[in-house]
Amino acid sequence: MRSKVYLAAVLVAAMLAVAGCLGRTSTLEATTEETVTLEKTRTVTETLTVTETKYIENHSVETELRKNLTACIENLRLLNSTLARTSESLEELSAKYRDCLLEGSKREENAPPTELLVDDAYYRSLIEDIRGARESVYVTMFLMKYDPNDSYDHANDLIRALVEARKRGVSVHVILENGIEDNMATYDYLRSNGVDVVFDSPSVTLHTKMVVIDDRVVYIGSHNWSEAALDWNHEVSVRIESQEIAESLLEYFEEIKRGY
Repeated sequence: MRSKVYLAAVLVAAMLAVAGCLGRTSTLEATTEETVTLEKTRTVTETLTVTETKYIENHSVETELRKNLTACIENLRLLNSTLARTSESLEELSAKYRDCLLEGSKREENAPPTELLVDDAYYRSLIEDIRGARESVYVTMFLMKYDPNDSYDHANDLIRALVEARKRGVSVHVILENGIEDNMATYDYLRSNGVDVVFDSPSVTLHTKMVVIDDRVVYIGSHNWSEAALDWNHEVSVRIESQEIAESLLEYFEEIKRGY
């Protein structure tokens, strides 16, 4: 009887031991599963965090790129607008330039022939035109110095050419400055040879050096009719072929003469 009880006790103890071992095994398995679950959760969380971070970074870059693209498009629009306005301005300037060239060409076509006469070139041109005059010669001169005792004096040549023209039937008219003593000898010489010569008004100085021949050829500039001006000084005048200019200067000539 005692043996049976002992055996039963042993069996119960064994069963309890087995039950205890089995219980520990279940706890270990549960702990392992929990650890694995935590690891997986942490891995997923980390993956999500990395993914979210990358998304935020990519979204920021995309936003910045969109802003830059928008700014570039706006700048391009402004540049195109500026380019359009510049093109219009250039076209207007080109049109004005073309019009100016055309107008300049017209003026050149209609411009009277003009010749620049420096120093003694004035004398050589004028003496030829006076000797070739057919209808009229008008002269206004500040200084016209006649010196009959000088055998080589270009001023004498021009003054004598006026007398020769008058003798050919050319109408010759001269106005001299009243306040120059040297003009008196010229006045006497011309008047004694039938030339219409007068002095200007004493109240006004006649400083013009002007010649109009045959209502068409005009000489105007700095040359007086004196040996100094025609042979020594630096002087400049122009010869112009223009009936319009000649007519205007002849009107001016008459105004000066009426003032006398």
